Amino acid sequence: MRIAFIGNQGGRDVIALYADMARTLIDEFGAEVRFALWLDREKAMPAECGAPEAEVESFEEYVRALPVPNAAAVEKLIRRYRDVCWSEVVAAERAFTDYSMLLGAAGERREGPEYVQRLVVAIVGYLEHELVGCAAVVCQTADTLFSLAVFKVASHLGVPAYAIAPAWLLEPEKGGGFLANNEYLECRRMVRSFERRQGTALLDDERSRTDALVHSIRGFSGKTAFHATTSKGKSAGRNALTPNWRRLLEYLVENSRRDKYVEYIKIDPARKIQANLLRAFRKLSARHTYGTLDVAGIPERSVFYALHYQPEQSTLAQGIWHVNQVALVENLSKSLPLGYTLVVKEHPWGRGNRPRWQYDHMAGFHNVIFCDAPAKEIIQRVDAVVAVSGTVAMEALVFDKPTVILGRNFFEFSDLFYRVRDIQDLPDTLARILIDGDYSRQTDREERLHRFLMAYLDGLIPCFPLPGQMAEWGRALVEEMRLDPLPNRGSTK
Repeated sequence: MRIAFIGNQGGRDVIALYADMARTLIDEFGAEVRFALWLDREKAMPAECGAPEAEVESFEEYVRALPVPNAAAVEKLIRRYRDVCWSEVVAAERAFTDYSMLLGAAGERREGPEYVQRLVVAIVGYLEHELVGCAAVVCQTADTLFSLAVFKVASHLGVPAYAIAPAWLLEPEKGGGFLANNEYLECRRMVRSFERRQGTALLDDERSRTDALVHSIRGFSGKTAFHATTSKGKSAGRNALTPNWRRLLEYLVENSRRDKYVEYIKIDPARKIQANLLRAFRKLSARHTYGTLDVAGIPERSVFYALHYQPEQSTLAQGIWHVNQVALVENLSKSLPLGYTLVVKEHPWGRGNRPRWQYDHMAGFHNVIFCDAPAKEIIQRVDAVVAVSGTVAMEALVFDKPTVILGRNFFEFSDLFYRVRDIQDLPDTLARILIDGDYSRQTDREERLHRFLMAYLDGLIPCFPLPGQMAEWGRALVEEMRLDPLPNRGSTK
């Protein structure tokens, strides 16, 4: 049983988790482990983090030995992966693209098609080399071009993929996470539990657990228990200026040494400085555009849409076709029945990313208003909620609001959601909810909600993905591999 651990931008923190997990897989299950890392300087880290002896290679080493791809290599790739649209995958990377329409706030580099093609060919070739002969791949969630490509290549080769995902919504005083099986964070362990529970009533202790989870989700403030245990993410997105300003000179020296064909996150310093100043200015100039804090001003007959923080995988991977949220708000406005109002809320971390004209443009539609009250207060005042992905969709369910999801995420297996894959279907879906009363006629909603929540809890590994706790994750991985084998579907030829 060979298992590949794929590293990317997580550095030592992620490698430490992998090393902890690998020890259990080797010692308890006799697995053969391979570390496929990003940079040469990371190759010593698995051993330094306590991993048993294992094969270790790096993407940097692979790129050095790779001839510069030509047009024939690109043609071969797109024919071999006929089922993958690589332009969609590239759009998920924020280092040199701006599909989120932030117009300079991310400080992305400018790159041409030759660079992108060369990078994609190299990443895919490296991953194919590392995954051949593997029974499973453990990776990060699809938060970057590299990690998203892992899922595409693994699927093509028929290698089951498992991404380590901490859980945000949890029972009180408990930790947890799950093994996601694709770029959308969908978890087959949860889906299996949900299917198994169809037609079966919850036991008393199970209902107590789901009642506690409902209470926890209703009180969720966006401050996750996982981030409270780590130093990361505590101020992400809240400040206009980069956290690297405290070590700016050191950061710029490090950046100058990066090879953009390997470390594609290499920055253009001038554009990054401009982006920081731009965010500070935008945050100041747009501070009066986010709407009132008073939910009493929300009119009757209204629908809620919470803007996603961008750039982030919630739209770049799980909802890429709705990543331009200005255009999405236009489409939502066009989809409402006459007499209904769309209530829009900006994500607290996103303030300063958008130019003010975008808020003015969205607020200029006849049936759109902004509200800056807490999301859970808005949810309780409206008739329905629309989301691309993200926790607001689960919050809406526990407040018993009909919820439309446009993207994909781990929770979409619930049969309470209305799924819209084609935006042209949205007017009919909203009419079914708001005019026909389709949701309100479903009298078994509470029972179905608790069955869904119990399946979600069944899918969780009962500890956070932190060093010292990864043995449990290793055992869960082996159990999943036994329950959920995938046939080899692809070929590298």
